[in-house]
Amino acid sequence: MPALSICDGVMEVGSAHDDRHLFDSLMPTTFGTTYNAYIVAGSRATAILDTVDPEKTATLMRNLADAKVERIDYVVCLHTEQDHSGSVRAVLEKWPDAQLVASKKVAEFMATHNHIPESRFLLIGEGDVLDLGGKTLRFTLTPFAHWPDNTMAFLEEDRILFSNDLFGSHYSTEKIFATVGRDQIQAARDYFAEIFMPFASHVKKYVAKARSFDPVMVAPSHGPVWWRPEAVFSLYDEWLSDDVKPVVVIPFVTMHGSTGILVERLASRLAEHGVSAICRDIASEPPNLMLETGHMVSDLVDAAALIVAAPTVLGGAHPAAAFAAILATAMKPHVRYFGLIGSFGWGTRIAEMMESYTAGLKAERLEPFLVKGLPTDEDLLRLDDYAADLAAKVKAVSKPAAEK
Repeated sequence: MPALSICDGVMEVGSAHDDRHLFDSLMPTTFGTTYNAYIVAGSRATAILDTVDPEKTATLMRNLADAKVERIDYVVCLHTEQDHSGSVRAVLEKWPDAQLVASKKVAEFMATHNHIPESRFLLIGEGDVLDLGGKTLRFTLTPFAHWPDNTMAFLEEDRILFSNDLFGSHYSTEKIFATVGRDQIQAARDYFAEIFMPFASHVKKYVAKARSFDPVMVAPSHGPVWWRPEAVFSLYDEWLSDDVKPVVVIPFVTMHGSTGILVERLASRLAEHGVSAICRDIASEPPNLMLETGHMVSDLVDAAALIVAAPTVLGGAHPAAAFAAILATAMKPHVRYFGLIGSFGWGTRIAEMMESYTAGLKAERLEPFLVKGLPTDEDLLRLDDYAADLAAKVKAVSKPAAEK
C-alpha cells in the first residue's frame, strides 16, 4: 500500500497485509488487514500517529521516503500493541530527535512491551493539544476500547478523528476511503465482534464522544478511512444495541455422525418456525476450529440464542466445543438463551462441564438435550418439541424487523 493523501497536510503511510489470515492467533481476517500510520504536517512541526507491525517496517520507511517526509518532530503513540507501535524504534533511528507523545498509560505500557522508558515521552491527558502550526491535535482518552491505554486524536482544523482501533476493520485495500460495500461492512462487524463486543458498555460512551466532535472523516488504525462517519456510527449503534434477531447460532462437532443428525434436524425445524439457524462446523477440517469459531463470534453480535452441539469425549465435551463455549463466553454477547445438545457413547458429564465453561455467560439456560448413541425416531420427535419451544422463546425476545 503506497502513501495516500487524505487532505492537505495529512497522509496515510502505513502498510497493507493482504495475506494475513489470522489476527492475534484468534481472529480470522478474511480480507487481510492494514496497519495505518498517519502523517500530519503543520507549518511548525510534523507528527506521525502510530506506526506499523514490525513485519511491515520496511514498507513504512519506504512510504515515508516516497512521500518525501524529510523530518518527523513528534511520534504520537495512541496504543501500545505491536501492530501500532512495532516500528517506533525504526522511526526514532531515522529521526533521533523526534519527541515521543503518549498518554501516561501508553507510556507505562511502552516501557513494558517495547522497553522504551516512560521518561522518553511527552505525556498528554484528556483534552490536551499538540500544536503543529495550523494543525492542532486534541487528545481524548478511551480506556478499554479495547486496552486500558487506547487514545483518540482529533485534528481540529480538518475535523479528522484519528480513532485508533475504534471503528476499524481488518480490510486490506489500496483505496484510502471506505466504499461502505458489503464486504467492508462485514469486515467492520467481524472486527467489532472480537475487539469491542466484550467492552460494549465502554464503547457506547466512546461512540457518543466521537459524534460530539462532529468529524468529517474517521481515520482508524486498521482498514479504510470513513469519509461519511455517520455510516460507521450507525453500524455501531446497531451492534451495541441490546436488541436481538430471531437467530440461533449453533457451533457443532460431530465425530461419528450422531450429533450431526441432531444439528440438521434442529436447524430444519427452527426454519419451519421462522427462526434462522447459523451452523458452524468447527472441527471437521484442520483450520475450522480457529476460522469457524472466529466467524461464530461475529454471528453472535445480534443472535438471540447460542446452542453448542457436541459429542462426549472422555466423559466431557469435545475439546473443540469446549473452546467454542469458552470463547463465546469471553466475548459477552447479548444472547438470551444458551443450550447444549449432543450424543454420548456410554456415559457423560458434558452438561456439568459445559456449565462451568459458560458460567460467565448471562443467558437463560435451556435443559440439555442429550441422546445415547445414534438418535432414535423417538429422540428426533423430542428434538422437534425442543425446537418448537426454542423458536417460541427466541421470537418472543426478538425485535421485529420492521421496528429495527
